[in-house]
Amino acid sequence: MKKKIILWGCGERAKRYIEYEYFKECDIVAVIDTYHKGETFEGYQVYGPEDLSLLLSQGDFLVISSLYFSDIYNTYLELGFPKEKVIFTDIIQERIFENDLDQVKNLSPQLYKDILLNQYRLIQMNEKDFFDNDKLVGVGRYSKIEYMNDYFRYRSFEFMAEELLEDGMVGDVAEFGVFRGVFARLINEKFKDKKLFLFDTFEGFDKIESEKEAALGRCDNVFIDYHMKTSEEQLMAQLPYPDKCVICKGLFPDSISKEAFDTRYVFVSIDVDFEDSIFAGIDFFYPRLVNGGVIFLHDYNSAYLHGVRNAVKRYEDYNNLKLKKVPFADRAGTLVIIK
Repeated sequence: MKKKIILWGCGERAKRYIEYEYFKECDIVAVIDTYHKGETFEGYQVYGPEDLSLLLSQGDFLVISSLYFSDIYNTYLELGFPKEKVIFTDIIQERIFENDLDQVKNLSPQLYKDILLNQYRLIQMNEKDFFDNDKLVGVGRYSKIEYMNDYFRYRSFEFMAEELLEDGMVGDVAEFGVFRGVFARLINEKFKDKKLFLFDTFEGFDKIESEKEAALGRCDNVFIDYHMKTSEEQLMAQLPYPDKCVICKGLFPDSISKEAFDTRYVFVSIDVDFEDSIFAGIDFFYPRLVNGGVIFLHDYNSAYLHGVRNAVKRYEDYNNLKLKKVPFADRAGTLVIIK
């Protein structure tokens, strides 16, 4: 029998839990939020804290899906409700919560796994962050979970971009593998005076290549299906300088326009997960990098996407050269390639 849960919080974290189907084995009976009562959130009715008494009689657990879990928990206790019905989605280093992760595991094994991994992610900010008035990551729309969960990748990109701009390098920028535009938005903002070429199908992976990667055990259908949830319109809606962006839609390399072919690049992000596409991306962009130009290659030290590393070695072997490589210890192990 499915457990019935109530989610407290309708921010980015709760949205991610629902979107990633972390609680697909449970029934979400309601969502609670202090500031959004009466609205709907991801298809669920939002109630206020004053409705909790009635809702708890209909649910087995209250799952706190908010960064402000401490305040919410105190409010919950003040209302006189039993602490054994509360589940946190954070690691709380107090004995009273020592069985909390066991409860999370019972409700959502995937969320349990992610929480365990999260405890090892570095969260200490760079010293410069405390007085850098020009930094983007961690401020405003760049403080959302998509950026903070991979803080060191995106903040390192900022530092890299500043070096490239300070050196006055002439050329444009590009991203191959745009998905929903999380990184594209930051690239567009940081290189606001440069043309940004964006390469993607906006329909997901190539069927033949994804089947090949799945057969090799590098991905599954959940991974493939998830990456279909994108669109060109979704991307364009969040770009800060859309007039500086050139969409190259379709399968790569057929999607390469003459303008893109003739361009020299200062910075390129490649994030297409699969070996053959990664190889094609390096093969196209690396020769077109200006001297000192940089490629950020995502997932080089991923736990599953081993084709990325294979593609780099293939390119080196095929061209009888050694790329200048700097691996990062960010979430999925970005590789920085410098021309």
